[in-house]
Amino acid sequence: MTPEAFVLLSGSLTFGVPLVLALRELRGLRRGGGGWRPDPVPPAPRPLPRGGSGKPLPDGLIPRPLPARPVRQLEDA
Repeated sequence: MTPEAFVLLSGSLTFGVPLVLALRELRGLRRGGGGWRPDPVPPAPRPLPRGGSGKPLPDGLIPRPLPARPVRQLEDA
C-alpha cells in the first residue's frame, strides 16, 4: 500500500465516519419538527390499597428500636 493511500484511508476512518454519523444525527433532529420537545408528564401514582391482607408481619420486617449506646468515659492521659 502506498503511503498516500494509507494516509487517505486512515484520515477517512478517523474523520469521515464520525462526521457522517454526526450529520445523520443532525438531519434526524430537523425531521422531528424542530426544537426540543418537553419531557412527558408522568402519570400520578396510584393510591395504595387500604387494609392489607390481615396477616401480621414477620419478625424480620418489624422495625425494632436500636439499643442505647453506652456513654464513653474519657481516661486521663
